Amino acid sequence: MTHTHRKARRAALLIGGALLGVHMLMSALSQAPLSPAKLRYYDTVSGYLDPYFTQNWMLFAPDPLMDDRGILARARCADGKTTEFYDVTTPFVEQVRANRFFPSRMSRIVTASVQQLSNGDELLMRLRKEARNDKKPVMPLLPHERRSQSEAVTFVSRFALDHMSSACQGDPEKVQIRMYIHELPPWSKLNDSKAEGKVSVQDFPWNSVRGLR
Repeated sequence: MTHTHRKARRAALLIGGALLGVHMLMSALSQAPLSPAKLRYYDTVSGYLDPYFTQNWMLFAPDPLMDDRGILARARCADGKTTEFYDVTTPFVEQVRANRFFPSRMSRIVTASVQQLSNGDELLMRLRKEARNDKKPVMPLLPHERRSQSEAVTFVSRFALDHMSSACQGDPEKVQIRMYIHELPPWSKLNDSKAEGKVSVQDFPWNSVRGLR
């Protein structure tokens, strides 16, 4: 092996090692607890990891199912009339239940967006929950949280619009998304047929159809 080849191989190993180190650093920072560094570099890390290198450890330690979440959507017509809410989530969930061996993956499109709308950093969520329980001012959404939520609302609005072809005779002007969360009864009331969970809803701003297409 010539001196030139040895130098080239050494350079390739150094560059490869540096790139691998950057990748590991990005992955570690995405899973690190909330900190000033994580907030400062959140956009950079998220832009690099999504969608191919996103870290998700739910496979190893999944949270037990405690609620039922979904998306509803309605349209506003040119004459000012507002349609009834269309269930965006349920049809695709029923498709999965109807075919357990070869389930449709379309339901993941909606459920992933619901998670993006409702889930966030565990520490921030815990702090906000404690503030609500103590009847104290709740911390507002951080810039990256608002940005992520806005992207999810736009995506789901566009997705719902594609499945509301009959709304406003096929020519709606605006679309609104509503997220619902049905908290299931506790396990202690599993056999109680009269037990009912709490339902909460969150309406998001109207989106212009012209901006979605």
